Amino acid sequence: MKTALQYSVALLLCAALTAQAQQATAPANSPKKSFTITHEAQRTAAKDQARTNTCWNFATVSFMESEVARQTGKLIELSEVFGVRYAYPLKADAYLRVQGKATFWEGGNNHDAMEMLKRYGAVPKVNFTGLKEGETRLDHAELALTTKAFLDAVIKGGKPSKSWRAAFDGILDAYIGKPPANFMFEGKLHTPESFRDQVLKINPDDYVEITSFSHHPFYQRMRLEIPDNWAHDNRYLNVPLDDMESIMVNALKKGMTISWGGDTSEKGFNVKEGYAQLDDDAKAVTQVARQEAFDDWRSTDDHSMHIVGLSKDEKGELYFLTKNSYGPNSGPIAGHLHMSRNYVRMKTIYFMVHKDAIPEEIRAKAGIK
Repeated sequence: MKTALQYSVALLLCAALTAQAQQATAPANSPKKSFTITHEAQRTAAKDQARTNTCWNFATVSFMESEVARQTGKLIELSEVFGVRYAYPLKADAYLRVQGKATFWEGGNNHDAMEMLKRYGAVPKVNFTGLKEGETRLDHAELALTTKAFLDAVIKGGKPSKSWRAAFDGILDAYIGKPPANFMFEGKLHTPESFRDQVLKINPDDYVEITSFSHHPFYQRMRLEIPDNWAHDNRYLNVPLDDMESIMVNALKKGMTISWGGDTSEKGFNVKEGYAQLDDDAKAVTQVARQEAFDDWRSTDDHSMHIVGLSKDEKGELYFLTKNSYGPNSGPIAGHLHMSRNYVRMKTIYFMVHKDAIPEEIRAKAGIK
């Protein structure tokens, strides 16, 4: 678990882990692993979140792209910064309402991306890149520091004026840009809302976030107590660990994908070699072990990715094919890696799937129609 001070520094967590993971090497005596992909879904190429801590939106936008492809047959690249631009003011409002006694930074949860889709729609990537003239990679380090300093100054003033929102939007417009009010797509003029409804055809209410922790009742909704849940969302469906795995496998076998949030700080998370596994990966991961790792902060919510398929290693062990956001040149498989079954069982904090990915018997226990 990260401290408030750590969360205010722009190059921690997702971005910092990017550099750390890209430098990771396998132990000297570790043999090369080989994998066979058994199931994989359609998706766009891996993107680079670069110097941003917005992995939550990169993962979930990629997830949305695959959902659009699954449901309409169209593979469309969507803007990652569109949702980021609209999330910032909501975070700022929440931060000021508690007079700064909360976390404010770039991070978020995957439901934030779906919430931005529900509220504001979406736009193709080509219509809103967030890049200024001459820029080729996103860099939100200064933006993160500036917005935090601005809000702290407003709080220090003792009484927020009616001008702070416009000033805050001005900062966002300067660093990210103004989101387009309308744009052309396939010869038709769209707003972000009409693009969502008529082209993407994604219903945000069809998606469920899943978790598995024994300090809350199973088969009920809960609020996940993690720093990036700035909206205090209480809609996470809590299920037993075996059911959590069953949902994930069922989704991928049905051609659906998963927007995943979890812990990538383990030394076994090896981007350079293209796989992630626990130190003792042969040892079964139990509900008790998973809960203890969450309770003592060995498992925290420090990165989001897009799980797009299933694979097996040279021993026939199950792995989860995962699209990362460190760029297409990270690792040996075009920005993807294989996460072992035990890694996923231990290090998943939560994930999002379409409700149809949940097996019928689990849906019945949870009251999902």
